[in-house]
Amino acid sequence: MKKVLIIDSHQLFRDFLKQKLSDDQIEVTLAQENRDSYPKMLSILPNLIILDMSEDRIEEMAFLEKKAADPNTANIPVIITGPYAERSSMASLAQYGVVKYFTKPIQFDVFFESIGKVLHNPLSMDTTPCVLDVHRNGSIVFIEVALGMNRDKLALLQYKLSEIIEQEEIDSPKIIIMLTNLELSFVDGYNLEFLIDNVLACPRVHNKNVKILSFSDFIHDLIDGHPTYSGIEVSKNLPKVLNALVDTTITSSVSDLITDKILTPSYQEEDTSTVRTRFHSDNNSENTNAVEKDEGTVLKVAIIDSNIQALALTKKTFDDIGAETTAFTTGEAYLNNYESGLFDLVVMDIMLTDNSAFSVLNRMRTSYDAPPVVVYSQNTQREWISKTLSSGAKTYLVKPLKPQVLVQKCLSILQSEF
Repeated sequence: MKKVLIIDSHQLFRDFLKQKLSDDQIEVTLAQENRDSYPKMLSILPNLIILDMSEDRIEEMAFLEKKAADPNTANIPVIITGPYAERSSMASLAQYGVVKYFTKPIQFDVFFESIGKVLHNPLSMDTTPCVLDVHRNGSIVFIEVALGMNRDKLALLQYKLSEIIEQEEIDSPKIIIMLTNLELSFVDGYNLEFLIDNVLACPRVHNKNVKILSFSDFIHDLIDGHPTYSGIEVSKNLPKVLNALVDTTITSSVSDLITDKILTPSYQEEDTSTVRTRFHSDNNSENTNAVEKDEGTVLKVAIIDSNIQALALTKKTFDDIGAETTAFTTGEAYLNNYESGLFDLVVMDIMLTDNSAFSVLNRMRTSYDAPPVVVYSQNTQREWISKTLSSGAKTYLVKPLKPQVLVQKCLSILQSEF
């Protein structure tokens, strides 16, 4: 059984991840405090570590340095969730075994897909088309579910809702669940209960403050016949719901109330939540507002080699540590595709069929923010090595090297760069 250590400062998110991974037969160990993360890692030697990075990164970096210094744990892969970080900062984390860095708020489906790839164990995800939007205006939290009911999104709702309520310090949140664009019947009862249960699981949410907008008679019957849901109101009339939740003395216009109090979020600052309710897979649905895919890539490597077999072997070496690799058979092809910031590292054979290796070195030496170039070649002639290093190569490695040795030497170059 694969083992995962989750080090996260958010208890509800830790518990959510544990449940999700356990459902896929993965053994999960939780660590809340950084001080107990290292002994727990040593005791279980997990196949993967999922680490939440704080803004100051001090404790997390101390943990990563201890992990990298121990030969028993140095090669354990790490996936990080954290605040925005510069590309150079992300690339420098590769030396500690970090294979993915997801900037919050994360797309949960891509995040979970990456976990499966690292563990070599594809994990289950509900692919039901579903739009789930959550936003706040004052003490009102508006939840819209459209297209269908995706259980992974509904499971995330409890965490997302609790996070909004805690961050905005809402003492008595009022919840409007809008299901007006859903066609529901008794076969959807299980998912509908799952939705409502996740809303009510938030400690500050009370039944009397939950209103459901729906044209479905089935939902009315389900709520009326369910003792646990006593006090929840189901209505087909939005103004009626607004009158129950909002101070209507502010304006006499129902349309103004809908626009100002419900449909318009009361804050526009950067989203500081942990997860998005919009998944990348929504691109395949009718949702036109899906966010771009964030694959959490830490290290981007360009590999230039005219020997196709050698190129494939080097590419696989870096693919295996989670790097995003782009292969080129000539230096000219690389230069035609080069942009500042596109790559963190270049691994190049000096003996290219188009004799362009020194053109690449000269261009990188004179370009702003160019990635370091590691020459990896079978050519052992002293004059070639000397000319290569004087032309700007950071180091000269002689083929063949064991994959782990090649990676370590390249990462040491990155470490000195950053």
